[in-house]
Amino acid sequence: MSDKKKVSEPTYAAASVELEQILHDIESGEIDLDVLTEKVERAAALLAICRQKLAATEMKVKKVTADLAAAMDSSGPDDEKETT
Repeated sequence: MSDKKKVSEPTYAAASVELEQILHDIESGEIDLDVLTEKVERAAALLAICRQKLAATEMKVKKVTADLAAAMDSSGPDDEKETT
């Protein structure tokens, strides 16, 4: 068993939904100042998670497209031609 217990990070979709709820709560204007502080801190953490996930996804997409382009280049034009 591991000594470290990692708190699971929300998915991008879950973080986005939670951010929308926080925004709705703040916009309602009926929020206690102490709760507001907590919600703003949580929103900042969720934004950081979303930005990290977006950056990681962008890097993966770039890698996949570069790999596909390299594979297409290495297959050459002769692979597409068939003689009958």
